[in-house]
Amino acid sequence: MAEGVRYRHVRTADPPTATLSRFPRGGILVFAVIYQSTQRGERPIALRLDSATRYPCCDGTHVAGGEYGLTGAGPGGSYSVIVRVYFASPPTRAKRAQAQRALDHLELPPRR
Repeated sequence: MAEGVRYRHVRTADPPTATLSRFPRGGILVFAVIYQSTQRGERPIALRLDSATRYPCCDGTHVAGGEYGLTGAGPGGSYSVIVRVYFASPPTRAKRAQAQRALDHLELPPRR
C-alpha cells in the first residue's frame, strides 16, 4: 500500500529505495516481505502498529518519519513475514491510524 507516492519498484525490491527517495511529506508505504519457512517457535505476526519496532531508515535514503517493522509467522505458520511501515514525515496520530487501517486490510497469502 502506498499513500501519497507512486510505487516505483519491482515487487521484490527490499527496501524500495527508489520509491522512498521520492517520498513526499505525509506519504505512507506499507511493505510486506515473505522470506523463508517459519523458524521454530515463531509466533504469528500481529499486524498492530503500536507493537512495531522503530528503525532508522534506509540503505542510503533518508526517510524523515522512519521505518516501523513487524515480524512473525504468516497464516498457518508456513512462512515468515516482515511487514514494514515507512512514514515520509514524523507520524501524527492521524497518519498512524491511516497506516493501521492499511495493516488491517493487508491480506497475507494463505498457508502454502
